[in-house]
Parts: sequence; structure tokens; C-alpha cells
Amino acid sequence: ARAASAGQVRPGPPKASALMACASDASPIAYYYCEVGVRERLALSRTSRPEERTEGSFLLQARFEPSVLRRLPLEERPGVRFAPEVAMFCFPHGVRLVNASVAAANAIPKVTSFVLTASDKSRMYGACIVWYEPLPDGVVQACVDEVMPECDGVERAAERALAGELHAPEAICLLSSAPIFEALNSCCRQLFRMRLSGGDPASTEYMLTEASLRPLLTTPLPDYGGR
Repeated sequence: ARAASAGQVRPGPPKASALMACASDASPIAYYYCEVGVRERLALSRTSRPEERTEGSFLLQARFEPSVLRRLPLEERPGVRFAPEVAMFCFPHGVRLVNASVAAANAIPKVTSFVLTASDKSRMYGACIVWYEPLPDGVVQACVDEVMPECDGVERAAERALAGELHAPEAICLLSSAPIFEALNSCCRQLFRMRLSGGDPASTEYMLTEASLRPLLTTPLPDYGGR
């Protein structure tokens, strides 16, 4: 994938062999773009309980449920429903928090792909890129108050002291009607680079804009054998 002069993504032509199943329609390269993670709220997984923690920080031992933080387009595409369960495909084992040193040691983002089968047997093909972001202090504080109300003040203070140190994995995900995994993976890497160039993560300018994502969401897949 290449970045356009205006900061857009121009994915290269998908391999013809990957388009045999969808060559006759006018499907876009990607039906949906979404961001997945826990940066807005730490929702404790059903398998994690404060009373069952071992020695050490509960927040670093627990697993949290990922959720879709943002999606484009906001409206449903005709005949193709957005599947919020995509969050579990990005993080099939839930979300684990790490400290700054672990995040630094795993600074290189990881790209994965998957196939999402709906109840009507239709399929969507996804790719996502995952990396670590600092977790907002307020999210950490709110989680401690919500999930550890019965713990003593010393334990809660120790968990709150981790604010500013904790990092959480976050993902950018693309969903397509075609198994063009190589193209989707390349687009995810380019979107990650564009996101990094946005500066302060707390700024709304940090987010990828709808205009920058429009080529991915509107450019039709070429016919089989086309360019």
C-alpha cells in the first residue's frame, strides 16, 4: 500500500487468484474500517476475578473484554452487516495490560488475518494490526473503583499507582468480502504508519479521517484478470 499525497491509502491491485469468488460484483476493497481495544473502558472478562488474583498487580493479571471503539462507515452497507464480534477476532484471548517496559519490548506491531462467518453462512475476510498504546489514567482509576470495591485501601492505592505506566493493545481492522489478505495486511500497515504520524494520541487529529479512508471504502475490486 502507498500513501497518497493527501495522506490517503492507495492499496495495490489484489492478486487475481484471490478475487475469483467475487469477480462479478462491485464490492469495495474494504466494506468496513474499525478500531478495537479498551482505551475507553476496562470491562473485566468473566474469567477474571479480583478475589482469585495471585501475588502482584491484579490489573496486570486480569483479562479484559475488547470492544469496537470506532467504525466507518457508521451506517450499514447494503447487504453486508457490520459484525461487532470482530473485536473478539482481533483479540481472541481477551486483552492483557502490560507495563511500559513490556510494551517497549514489543513495539513492532503484529498483523493477523481471519475469516468471520455470520449466522447466514456469509463470510467476511478480515485483517488487523495490533500494537500497544498508553492507557489513559482515568480509565485505570475507573476500573479500580469498579472492580475492586471490596479490596482494602492499600491494595487499591497500589493499583491506582500504575496509572501512567500501563499500556493496552489496540487494533486497526479492515473487513472485506474477498480473501485478499495480502492487500488488506499491507493496507493495515500503511494505516498504522499514518496513525503514528498524527502526533498526540489524545488529539482528535490523531484519528484517521473519513476522507483518508474513503479510497479503501469506495474503490471497487477489479474484475478477475483486471488491473
